[in-house]
Amino acid sequence: MKNLLIALLFNVLCVPVQGATLEFAFHLGEKQEPRLDRLLPDVARQMAFSNDNTKLIAKGMGGTVVEWNIQSRQKREISHIHAKRWFAYAIGTNRLLVRDADDNINILSLESGNELLLTKGQYESGSLSTDATLAVLSKGDNEVEVWQLAEQSPETAKSERSAHKLKVLQTSFPVRNGLTLSDDGQFIAAAEGTYRDGEGHRTAIEIWNTIDERPMKVFNTGEILGVWNVLFSPDATMLAVDTQKNAQSGIRIWDVETGRQLLMKSEFEAYWTRALAFSPASDYLASGDERGDLRVWDISESESVIWETYPTGVQSLAFSPNGEYLAVALWDATIQVLHWRCE
Repeated sequence: MKNLLIALLFNVLCVPVQGATLEFAFHLGEKQEPRLDRLLPDVARQMAFSNDNTKLIAKGMGGTVVEWNIQSRQKREISHIHAKRWFAYAIGTNRLLVRDADDNINILSLESGNELLLTKGQYESGSLSTDATLAVLSKGDNEVEVWQLAEQSPETAKSERSAHKLKVLQTSFPVRNGLTLSDDGQFIAAAEGTYRDGEGHRTAIEIWNTIDERPMKVFNTGEILGVWNVLFSPDATMLAVDTQKNAQSGIRIWDVETGRQLLMKSEFEAYWTRALAFSPASDYLASGDERGDLRVWDISESESVIWETYPTGVQSLAFSPNGEYLAVALWDATIQVLHWRCE
């Protein structure tokens, strides 16, 4: 009865606005009572759909990575990741970048279970290209390592792996707020942060073309505390981040090539906007925050076209590649899966 009421409530609330709609489809996981001191281990910190739209891969706050079957609603445990900001999934090859308990950095095939050793170390952030042939790593210092991986089949053994470090990029500030690759492996974005007396916290975003040694763009976000998310649009033309200043959050989107700011929103009531996700066509951005506000932004119009509020915080978001679903991970450890339609 409770699930039915949730579904009815969401169907009533989500009405068509400017051609975009969200409707409740189903939920994954068992609802738990959110804690006030820290998030539950089963809350999905990051999520991504598989390329065939049949699986949802989620990393919990406790580090456990699970794979949800969208049809059966069943889950299986995949791995455990020992890094707070770590969730690098190559959708084109169904592989994960994993840091295990021994600080081995592995490429894990979700199909075969094989792990290919890349390197070793206490890296804090990492990202993979869609085809899993390029990886970037950072230990939270002023360096970004770029690794080239040979194309592998799912049956490849550990001893047959082939990888080498292409280069080390020097960043202006420590890479404390995130690191990401565009899906095609062409661009790298590092969210860097500093704190100085009299200046407070400052965050800058540096973007490289992977063939260059120096950043092609530097976005100075000003005196903000930091960011939770830094991500490229699926077509690699835009970069989005969330912001936090004076106990209020916001979001920004830039054009990667020109550096022009396409969207800037601030002074949200929530302290942090914890979740961002581009739609598959790169025309909308979904955001979710600690107040439970889920908003969908029309990037071309620079305005929100859907705004709904959950009774608890939103931790992560993910669109399915075919544009059918938007997954919303809540602080009660459930994942609400919504039908997404855009005309």
